[in-house]
Amino acid sequence: MDRRTYQIVKEEIKGYLCCEISNHRPMSRIEKVIDKSHWNRREHFEHFSALDDPFFGVTVNIDCTNAYRLAKEKGISFSLLVLHRIVTTACKVEEFRYRIDGNDIVCYDSLVPEATIARADHTFSFASFEYDADENLFIQKAKTEIERLQHTTGLNKNGTFHPNAIHYSAIPWFTFTDMKHPTNMRSGDSVPKISTGKFFREGERLLMPVSITCHHGLMDGYHIGKFIELLEL
Repeated sequence: MDRRTYQIVKEEIKGYLCCEISNHRPMSRIEKVIDKSHWNRREHFEHFSALDDPFFGVTVNIDCTNAYRLAKEKGISFSLLVLHRIVTTACKVEEFRYRIDGNDIVCYDSLVPEATIARADHTFSFASFEYDADENLFIQKAKTEIERLQHTTGLNKNGTFHPNAIHYSAIPWFTFTDMKHPTNMRSGDSVPKISTGKFFREGERLLMPVSITCHHGLMDGYHIGKFIELLEL
């Protein structure tokens, strides 16, 4: 079996496994395996992956006036509306779907929204939501899962930490200009992490800090810039 055939077979097997595992939820498939021998970012990947902390991040203020107004008019969760639009936008930028899988770099065909859910006792739970292109259906299903998790204890790690996740956290108590995420580099983590803070008024607009943290071996500021340009809140 030549290398090209091997890569095709390997990709099909991984894609099959991704569909079968994870609590019977419909899962994403691996769309392709990046051929590093012809990848124009190979040297960048090797350089940054050798660092103790290969993640980099930026924080920008995003105009969320329209999303806030829409949430109020429809009586839906502003936070879940923002999460849906963030994940939908991230999926449009291919590099946000890249993940390190052992010695391979793979690209998934879609993303799984994973978030932190606050409880009344000031603890939180991890949550994994089933993505739906229809934002109303997504919000409805996510609210049901949030209500369930708010009556539990602990982190509820089972069913979360999918390789093709986007890790999201909303911090509505204050605004911020920077964000640092805990990362276990021994695990080979390459999942992008996006956080939002408390929105504030500037003139007629509502602005919200959005922190985006990504593996520098998989993308650069250019790709985050594409994400910010496409994000409509």
